Order: sequence, then structure tokens, then C-alpha cells
Amino acid sequence: MRIAIIGSNGKDTMEYNLCESFTFQGHYCEIFDYFDLSFLFKNKFSAPVSTTLDKILRTYSESYDSKLFSKLANRVESYNPDLIICTYRFINPCFVRSLKKPGRKIVHINPDAMLTLGYQQVFASDYDAWFVKDPYMLKFMTSNMKLKTYLYQEAFNKREHIKPSMSKAYCEEKFNIDVMTYGTVYPYRERMLKAVVDSGIDLKIYGVIPRRFYNHTLDNQFQHRYITGVNKAEILYGSKIVFNQMHYAEIESVNCRFYEVNGIGAFQLSDYRPILNDLLPVDPELVSFKSIDDGIEKIKYYLCHPEERYDISRKIYTWFADRYTYDNLTTYILSILA
Repeated sequence: MRIAIIGSNGKDTMEYNLCESFTFQGHYCEIFDYFDLSFLFKNKFSAPVSTTLDKILRTYSESYDSKLFSKLANRVESYNPDLIICTYRFINPCFVRSLKKPGRKIVHINPDAMLTLGYQQVFASDYDAWFVKDPYMLKFMTSNMKLKTYLYQEAFNKREHIKPSMSKAYCEEKFNIDVMTYGTVYPYRERMLKAVVDSGIDLKIYGVIPRRFYNHTLDNQFQHRYITGVNKAEILYGSKIVFNQMHYAEIESVNCRFYEVNGIGAFQLSDYRPILNDLLPVDPELVSFKSIDDGIEKIKYYLCHPEERYDISRKIYTWFADRYTYDNLTTYILSILA
């Protein structure tokens, strides 16, 4: 099967991992990234300025938006895919309309919280199927809009997110990290993480300091670098606790980080969601928190009880390795479309 994925071609994105998994299973797969197009001003301005101008024009100029997505559609059509998987939420409906034809499926997979739906292009487009990770969105889209919507669970890539072969105790001693987190520190995350630091817990943050709406309360915790691949797996596994804060718009779902951390065999404390009862092989109370004070209390407890961390993380890793890989996800998508 020839598969086209419309989304980011960056390393370790959902699109990257879907493409890797489809290819591993013997399909032809290619990522088509809107931001690889030659913008009208691409050679005149720096990348950040070009991206900003593009966003403004897409927002206020329907002709510009349609023109760029028509150009992208032509590239995809020349690839002649059997299946098109869209992950960007701002895809112009004209893109979907122009690529529909008998024998070809075009679907949308939303990998993010519902706040990212922009001008609701996802609902205005005539996809053959919609895949969402939030049960709330599934109910809303099927009951209120009669859309052919399916629930999916995010995943980890077992060929990219590889559990280190060394023991967890040895890896923790090697890296000497009590608590870590990674990704963008939004204002809500900054306030939560500051409470962790103020309680006397040693926290490390992997990522870069935000440019806007950041109060510099966590400057000493930033490690000033992103982590990917083998290095990411080792640091997660070698941290005593990975602290995972769900976005407040994850109404009934969890984030991709939840699957990555468990799939690497690390020990994770995350925001509680009812869906954890379905996703985990242990009592969610053991590995989640319902308030920041609850989270801090559990961090301090598990820092003093390493054997409990090791036992819990082993159970969860085995469970996730069997159920929540990208190979499981791609097989599920194809089975639904069949």
C-alpha cells in the first residue's frame, strides 16, 4: 500500500513514528509537510519570520491558504497514494476535496488536545474517518455531528524508544536525577513545577526556556537541551521519577509523553485521568496525582522507596510493550479502514 502522511517531518513526531512503523510493515510511506513548501517570501526572510507571515496570511487570506494547500495536494497526487493520513489541524478543506477519488481513503488523526482545532477545518473537511484519542471528543463528534469517528490510543516506537539494557538501579546511579520533566514549559506547567521546587525537590527540565509569559522561576532547573533517541531513553530510564503534567485540555485523554515514558521502562507520576483505569495494569492511584500537593507527597515517598518504583515500572513496561506500540496503532488503523 502507498501511504501519504500530511504533517511534520520532524524527528520523533507522531508522523515520523507512523511512517517508520508503516514502512517496517512493508508499506510505501512518505511524509508531506506543509512547511516544506516554497513560500512566496521564503528566500526573503528568516525561518521564524517566514513562518509568522505564513500563519498571518493563512488566517486572513483564503486565497493564499487555498493556493498553498492546492500546491501541496498536487505533490501528494503525484505520489498517487492509496491512503492519506492527515495530522495537521489547519489543513484547508480544499486539500481533502481535491484528493478524494474512488479507491482512496483520506482520514484525520488528531494527536493533540482539542484546543488546537483552529478554525475547525477538521470538521469542515470531508474525511472518510476521524481518529481521536479523547473519549469526550469521540462522544461529541459521533453524537452531535454524526462523523465516522474512532477512538485510538497513542503509542511509543519500540525501535526508537528503546529500554536500556542496564538495570534501572545502575542507570539511576549513573545519571543521578531525582525528578525530571521535558517539553514546553507553559505557564500552567511553570506554576506546578515551581511548587515542586519550592518543596525542596531536586528537579531537572529538559528543553529550552520559553520566550513568552515565563517568569524565570525555573531558570536553574533547565538543562538547555532537547533529548531524543537513545539519549532520551537513557535519561528517562535513569531518572528516579519522570513527572508528567497533562494539558488542562486533555479532558478524558492522556498525552504522548505518557506512552513514551512507560514504553521506555521509566517510572512516571502523571496527572490523574479516569482513562488510566483502562490503560494501566496497576492501580492508577499508585502512579498519578490529583493535585500538586498529592504529586509532591508521592514524589517524596517514591524517592525513599526505590524497590517499589522498580517493581511498578517493570509491570507497566511489560504491559505497554504488548499493547501500545506504533505497530499496534498502525495495525489498528488499517483494520478499521478495511
